[in-house]
Amino acid sequence: MDHLLFAASQGSGLFQYLGGAGSFLLGIIGLGIVIFVHELGHFLVAKACGVRCDKFYVGFDVPITIGPWTISALWKKQWGETEYGIGTIPLGGYVKMLGQDDNPGNSEEEQASTMIETTDSEGNTQKVVNPRSYTAKSVPQRMAIISAGVIFNLIFGVIFAAIAFNMGVSYTPAEIGWVQPGSPAWKAGIVPGDSIVGFSADGTIRPHVRFDKDMMVRIISNGTGSPMPFVVEAPDGEKRVIDITPEEVSKESDRPTIGVAPMRNTEMLVAPTQLEMAYGKEIADSLHSGDMLIQINDEKIDSFLTYQKYVANHPYEDLNLKLTRKGEGEDAKEEDVAVKLPTVPYRDSGLVMEMSPILAIREGSPAEKSGLLVGDKLVSINGEPVGNGFTLPSRETKWAGQTVEVVVLREGKEVTKSMQTAVPQGFSTDYYPGYQIGCETLGVSFNLGTVIAEVSPGSEAEKAGLVAGDEVLIVDFEGNSDAADEYNASLKIGSKKVPLTKDEIAWQAIQSTIQRAHPDTSVVLSVKKKSTGNAVNLAINTVASETEMLQNRYLHFQGVEKIQYASSVSDSLFLGVREVSEGMQQVVMVLRKIFSGEMRLTGLGGPATILAVATVESSHGIPRLLTFLTLISANLAVVNFLPIPVLDGGHMMFLLYEGIRGRAMNEKWMMRLTYIGLAMVLTLMLTVIFLDINRFSAWLPWG
Repeated sequence: MDHLLFAASQGSGLFQYLGGAGSFLLGIIGLGIVIFVHELGHFLVAKACGVRCDKFYVGFDVPITIGPWTISALWKKQWGETEYGIGTIPLGGYVKMLGQDDNPGNSEEEQASTMIETTDSEGNTQKVVNPRSYTAKSVPQRMAIISAGVIFNLIFGVIFAAIAFNMGVSYTPAEIGWVQPGSPAWKAGIVPGDSIVGFSADGTIRPHVRFDKDMMVRIISNGTGSPMPFVVEAPDGEKRVIDITPEEVSKESDRPTIGVAPMRNTEMLVAPTQLEMAYGKEIADSLHSGDMLIQINDEKIDSFLTYQKYVANHPYEDLNLKLTRKGEGEDAKEEDVAVKLPTVPYRDSGLVMEMSPILAIREGSPAEKSGLLVGDKLVSINGEPVGNGFTLPSRETKWAGQTVEVVVLREGKEVTKSMQTAVPQGFSTDYYPGYQIGCETLGVSFNLGTVIAEVSPGSEAEKAGLVAGDEVLIVDFEGNSDAADEYNASLKIGSKKVPLTKDEIAWQAIQSTIQRAHPDTSVVLSVKKKSTGNAVNLAINTVASETEMLQNRYLHFQGVEKIQYASSVSDSLFLGVREVSEGMQQVVMVLRKIFSGEMRLTGLGGPATILAVATVESSHGIPRLLTFLTLISANLAVVNFLPIPVLDGGHMMFLLYEGIRGRAMNEKWMMRLTYIGLAMVLTLMLTVIFLDINRFSAWLPWG
């Protein structure tokens, strides 16, 4: 019996990109091939050793009753002495050999089935073990049969990858499109436009570094305890080695990160509901997926970097977009399209929350050069009080590139520093738990706390009785109309109450949600009053600011993809072996971190996750699906060779004992260990299936 479990999931966010029915079908076929190959190894070697194989199944033929019908197989056919079939439970597969059964409860029945009657030369009848049974074979033969599935997976994993790289495998390069303020990469001085080209302390370059399958896997493998080297290449070709220690941004995160996002191009991806909410239906309908952005106002846009920089530095201006659009039909010509995007007003709750002291300073930034320190608290910049920390990234563009005086509070005293500010290269679109706010002109980051610093005069917050010093404990969102409820539900806004914490779910995460929510949404607060210490519940509505605007214009773009080709047959085999080797290392690493407690069980995925990722990969083409099947092959090889009874590794463990001691393990002990192994496997399977349900429920209408 062989089980298919995927050691590490890719994250729930990917499920929104699932392809169509064709990709889904290709994913199923691909996973079926991996299982088939594994069982084929057992089957062929068993046949070569003279073992009778009664069944060969992909999936398990467990009877399922639906009304008056009971089915155990989606398809089956008897061919010679073997029944071939596709079972009803798609969680693996098995080859049923005479004398071999993973169910300890069937041991007596299985043992009896292997006995045959023979007559000697004198006419005496006796019962002996059928020479065609699995148990009649020598220990080396049984070892060969048991290990054949894993060996076939590894061989075919290399073949899958070799074919894929000959065809050309698309991948997301480790080019940096955005660096989150306060993150390890941001503190280390990595900027948009940099590329990660290696991971060695001596600066060795690794060709075709992939954002997820190379960089992210290495970050997860390294963990949060120690720095790791990154070879960073700047846009001008200059290379440097930077040691960065990955971090987990919040307790809810299931993997460490350095805080970078991949590069994008200027081909539009359209989110119609968000665009319509921000600009109205007419503008939303005028933007199409596939449009190429080539100009904003008088600025030529030749890359995502120039787009980000321009938009970041013009939050208070309308944007006149010029795009090229492909016409319909094979001979259709491109046409130019002009779209005017107005500014996006900041939605004001009337609350200005206390800013934390500076939490991080970017290496090489104006703040570092001028002597600002972590722990300093910003008071004013360019003679202007810092005010609302959430709108500071927009307001700071007014003095970008200028020499300004910055006043900070340090150990109870005001300190003034003069510095030449930087020009922001981009902007944050969302503040998820653990994300900090960056003041890019200075190169510092901070959080917004839970305590109210100011209440805007005349706001609903003031009318509700909120004052400076009150502390917000819990936040919820409630739509005030059916349209608001429907829109918020599509973005999972208001699905649960959010308790605030100073370090993880800080106020910027709430404020970011306010900006994305339907305008007709009430912010429901549980507030601890400064005057009484009692908690009160109240709801306030937000209003569109007449003076403050967001940098975010709610435009989305396609990710950059490149294609890696093998240069020769030998190169394709080398890449195939590398993919299998690294895939095995990845699975071993994940399992080790799970058992050591360094990684949460939420990082595991089961059958639904495997199928979802297979569908996503197949939507990118056959080569991507083949490289994913290489990873699954490596996964199946490692997981099934764990020394757990009922898995191949458990059988090998029993055979090693038999080979060393010269006799099989005591039957009672073997049965006990088998029951323990079966319980372990069933527990693991139920766990990953539960995780799948939880993961997918977030993307279902009722999730």
